Amino acid sequence: MKTIDPDMLAAIKKHKELQAADGGVPDTLVENRHQQDRLAPYWSDGAPAVSQVIDQTIDLNGEEKGIRIYRPHAEEPHAVILFLHGGGWARGTISTGDWACHTFAAETNLPVVSLAYSLAPEAPFPSAIDDIRAAMDWCAEHGETLGFNGRRIFLTGTSAGGNLSVSAALARRDHEEFMPIGLAPLFGVFGDNLETDSYREYGPGQYGLSYARMKQYFEWYVPEGKMPREPLISPIHADLSGLPPTFVGIAEFDVLRDDSFLFAGKLAATSTPVTVRHYEGLAHGYAMFARGVPAARRALSDTAAFFREVASGLRG
Repeated sequence: MKTIDPDMLAAIKKHKELQAADGGVPDTLVENRHQQDRLAPYWSDGAPAVSQVIDQTIDLNGEEKGIRIYRPHAEEPHAVILFLHGGGWARGTISTGDWACHTFAAETNLPVVSLAYSLAPEAPFPSAIDDIRAAMDWCAEHGETLGFNGRRIFLTGTSAGGNLSVSAALARRDHEEFMPIGLAPLFGVFGDNLETDSYREYGPGQYGLSYARMKQYFEWYVPEGKMPREPLISPIHADLSGLPPTFVGIAEFDVLRDDSFLFAGKLAATSTPVTVRHYEGLAHGYAMFARGVPAARRALSDTAAFFREVASGLRG
């Protein structure tokens, strides 16, 4: 019988308690976003130390977008990590990825740039992908001023951010733009099939993400005239050739588990170097709850080790 990690279960319970103390689960999407920002400092407390955290806005495609730059103590300038938060393309903020970004900066000595990309339903597909492509170009243009090589970029993200990291790389490949040097989607959204075994097991939402919520996310993200199985919406249906080395982090107690394995298998079939880590006992969202879950902290360290390994071959 499968058993969820007790610390993971306790973290999920704690988050529900924090929501209750904040007035309960909000009725509207806008209020939900605000609540996430209010609760995020609790989950960020005690994150690995970095030298500096800088919040600023940049112009992307004619609009001001927020970024947060994490600078490690012993910074190495040969690459940069671009982080994309989760939240079903519609929720989530820079703050909800704070622990992961601290970890990646502290354990790789690479700077991390976290992007507040456009959110659905106000800005559905492909707005976020366009933001990410523009953010990569911004890093390439301004990296020297900021002290890093902005053309050597890792794309990483959680849940919808994992989806966007892959889809943005595919879009850049298709537009013959410079590519990321590595990808690290964590418990990502890769397919539109809501009838997999993992959806049937965890669809009620007993460990967080539910069938109903994913259905709503697709409805918000996919604009009229588009289909959920379009390759840049559901990368499982894409030609995955030409992608860089990729780390796929999979949570056992997650509706997205089966699609993650399917995506990793299809990517490996293209001869792309793929590292797959299946985290037994962990649930969707483990990166956000790392404060209270040692196994989640180890999982993030695995991702950081992947960044170090790939970046070590890019010096000079």
